[in-house]
Amino acid sequence: MNWRFSMLFLLLLCFDGPGIKCQEDGESLPRNEVLGEPTVSCAADAIYVKLRTKSTFLGHVDVKYTPDKSCFQSLVTNNQIEILIPHEECMVPRRRSLHPTGVILEVSLSVSFHPEFTTSDDRIFNMQCFHQKKSNGTSSSLAIGSPQPPPSDTKGPSCSYEVLSNPGGQPAGRLALGQEVYHSWQCQNVYESCIMIDSCELVGGEETHEVIDSSGCSKHESIMPQLEYHNRTHVGASVKVFGVSHTSIVYFACQIRLHPQLPTGECPKPKCDLMRKKRDDSTSQFPSIDVRSQNLEISQLINATMSSLDSSSSNPTIQNSCPDIHVESAPAEEEEEASESKLIEEERICADFRSVLIISILLTMALILITTTIVVLIVRRQKYEIASMS
Repeated sequence: MNWRFSMLFLLLLCFDGPGIKCQEDGESLPRNEVLGEPTVSCAADAIYVKLRTKSTFLGHVDVKYTPDKSCFQSLVTNNQIEILIPHEECMVPRRRSLHPTGVILEVSLSVSFHPEFTTSDDRIFNMQCFHQKKSNGTSSSLAIGSPQPPPSDTKGPSCSYEVLSNPGGQPAGRLALGQEVYHSWQCQNVYESCIMIDSCELVGGEETHEVIDSSGCSKHESIMPQLEYHNRTHVGASVKVFGVSHTSIVYFACQIRLHPQLPTGECPKPKCDLMRKKRDDSTSQFPSIDVRSQNLEISQLINATMSSLDSSSSNPTIQNSCPDIHVESAPAEEEEEASESKLIEEERICADFRSVLIISILLTMALILITTTIVVLIVRRQKYEIASMS
């Protein structure tokens, strides 16, 4: 009898509480991830991508921003993923490059490790393929299986465009609307030339929005102020983060035009006064270099006036040689949400512990009462039998 009550006591206490677990509801699958960097092959009419994962891949892949979601082909074999992305069918965006001369094709590949949902483990790979134009007018694509970066001319100009967390800071990654960042354009090996920024666009998905016109003047000064020309090789501007409504991943693309110095030795600057009636297109005769910023993730759920995001805590864009592959992490929970979740979990554990303690006390008292009653009944029965025999 005592054994039965003991078993009942254990069964009632057997549930998920602190330190108590009856049985596993289901085995949690180990977290999967992409090993190393994707292998990218740039063909004349398609982009071929191969990835390897830590364990068997059970999720799905997607070519982002393409109007036809069935334009590409994918093959998954255990922990290997192969994707073929045709240029024409997937409408792969392209932009021209003047130094060196050629065409750059860009594609974004999303890898989701859950078959149904998007999670914090997902990754987005932004890849570029460069097709250089030969001197005789023909173009050559990179060799399949051995993509190479575009040839660099150590004597020619080299320019960059970065969005920094602050002047002289680190490249920004995940940002909040309204957060102040610093746009920086810099060039090297321009010799006696001066740089001027023009024709800047905000690119989000398949849409482009012009923010600086061909004269180098801002089209929307309320969000993009006029640029500051610090010297002949450095231009910058402090800008409050803005984006577009249909996508959170954006980047900026501009032209850096090389102007000769004025006879006085000064550099020409854009004339962006309010009385300007027409654009000055005379600058189009000077050579230009196409540049683009890193990819930026714009969050609309964070109030930048309450807390400033530290760019070092976000996942910055990782840039490699052409084909460029930028790896980004999907949005993670903010620190405040994590703290609140932890507090709620601690309160739940405490409530479970109190419930276990109360149930244990009640069951123990019931067990003692029943045991005492049984013992009394047994003693009375024995006395009655002895009295009957006598």
